[in-house]
Amino acid sequence: MLRLHANEHPQGPPAGVAESLHALVPELHRYPSREGALQAAIAELHDVPLNRVLVGAGSAEIISLAWRVFTGPGRAAFFHEPEFEFYPMLSAQCGTAALTRAWPPEEHLAEYLRQERVGLMALSNPHNPTGAWQPRQAIADLAGRLPDTTVVLNDEAYYDYVDVPDAGPSLKALSELPNVLTTRTFSKIYGLAGLRVGYGVGNARLIGLLRSLQTPFSVSSTACSAALAALADQTLVLDRRARNREQREAMAAALTERGFEAEPSQANFLYVRPPRGTADWVADLLDRGVRVYPVGSALRVTVGSAAETAVLIAAVDDVLTSIQTKSMEEI
Repeated sequence: MLRLHANEHPQGPPAGVAESLHALVPELHRYPSREGALQAAIAELHDVPLNRVLVGAGSAEIISLAWRVFTGPGRAAFFHEPEFEFYPMLSAQCGTAALTRAWPPEEHLAEYLRQERVGLMALSNPHNPTGAWQPRQAIADLAGRLPDTTVVLNDEAYYDYVDVPDAGPSLKALSELPNVLTTRTFSKIYGLAGLRVGYGVGNARLIGLLRSLQTPFSVSSTACSAALAALADQTLVLDRRARNREQREAMAAALTERGFEAEPSQANFLYVRPPRGTADWVADLLDRGVRVYPVGSALRVTVGSAAETAVLIAAVDDVLTSIQTKSMEEI
C-alpha cells in the first residue's frame, strides 16, 4: 500500500539517528533524561531562552495542552474550514465550542474573534489541508489586534517545506509576543513520525501554563535522542525541501494534465479537486494500492518520491481509463 494520506516524508530519518538509538540501548531501563538537552538544542536553534521552549510527544501534545489551557466555558476555539482534523477532535474532547470560518482568513477576523471571546485561534501554517502559506507578519499583525487572552496557535508542522522568502518576524520575535504559541514537529521533514516528538515556542508565561499540565516523562529517551541527532544536520533540511519542491511541482503538473485542479502549496502535500465524473477517487485509488486523504469532494495527496509519484499517476490513469470504458459501455 502506497501511503499518500498522512503527509509522511518519503525518506527515513537522518543517518545519525540509527547510531544514536543504538547507543541508547544500555540506558533503556532508566526513565527519560534527555529532554533538557533537546530543549537546549531547540533554544539554540531559534536563539530563544530555555523558558520559551516546551518539548512534547509530537506537536500534537503541545496543541492538546493549548486546548486544555486556553479554551473552556466561555472561551471558544476557532479554526478555518477545511481544517486539520485534529482541531475539531480536541474541541469535542475538551467540551469546547468550536467556531469556524471558510479559508482563507478574512480582513475582519480579529474583530470577530474579539466579539466571540475566542480563547484559542488555531492556524496551521502552511495550512492543512490546502498547503497555503501565510507570511509570519500576518500572524503577528493578527495577534496584535487581539487581546492577550486570545492565543494564536501558529501551527508550523510543515514550515520546513516552505520555499518562498519570508521577511517577516523570526520565530524568536514571535515568541516575544504575549499571545502567540508556535508549534513544530520532527514528524515531517526529519522523518521521525513513529517516535512522536515536537515542541512549542512562546513567551515564558504561555510555556509555563502548558508545562503545568504536561505529564512527566511524556517524551521518551529514544525520541529525544533521535531528535537531537536529526537537528545536528541542518543541510538535510535544505536538501529535502528542494526535493519536495521538485516532486510537488511534478505531481501538480501530472495531475493537472489529467483534469485535476491543484491548489498552490508550500507543504509536502497537494490539495486537489478531481475531474468531474462518477468516480469515488478515494475508494478507486485504494483499490489500486494508493491511499489518499479525502477532504469533502477534494483530496489531500502527500508528495512522495519520484517512484511513488509514478505509482500514483499510473493508478490515476487506470481510474480514468475505467471511467472512459464505463461511459462507452453506457452509450
